[in-house]
Amino acid sequence: MNRAARLISYIFHPLLMPTLGLLLILNSGTYLSLIDPVAKRAILFVMALGTLFIPLMMLPMLFYRNLVNSTRESLREKRLVHLLMLLIFYVITFIYFVRLPVSRVIHGYVLSVSILLFVVLLVSVKFKICGHMAALGGMTGLIAALMLLYETPLQGILIVSLLATGLTGSARLITGAQRPAEVYSGFLVGFGVVLATFLLY
Repeated sequence: MNRAARLISYIFHPLLMPTLGLLLILNSGTYLSLIDPVAKRAILFVMALGTLFIPLMMLPMLFYRNLVNSTRESLREKRLVHLLMLLIFYVITFIYFVRLPVSRVIHGYVLSVSILLFVVLLVSVKFKICGHMAALGGMTGLIAALMLLYETPLQGILIVSLLATGLTGSARLITGAQRPAEVYSGFLVGFGVVLATFLLY
């Protein structure tokens, strides 16, 4: 059971969600689906580079500096440092996207992802929040925003997102990585921040 829970946590890792969300936007049936496939791949590459590949490449340095480990000593401080470094990469990615001639919808999404990470960082100063659930909550908020703004038929994707959220939340509880309050609050924060930012922007 623990092995399956850890596998689920890896499959739905928070670092994957920004790129998956952008992939959904570019293939959601809106006018953005008409973008040239080559341009789509370029846009996805920029997102994956700033929010997935570069953060992953930084992990060896974090381990070397003893900023990521499984011990509880100074765990909150190490988590905050890790989140801060991620936030820097996310903000740089957003600034780069703003300079690209792409739709404001994409700008709004990248902004929402950055704001979500900033909120998670702020909350983590006093309260441990589940990053996995915040990311999946953000994905669900994105789907809801697309359905509200463009009336896109994403009901099936929404169900898949909710199932993934339930599986991941259960996995985090089974492994003991998070408590129920941290799981629920993570989802609500992610859903609310991305939905509100996406709609307002």
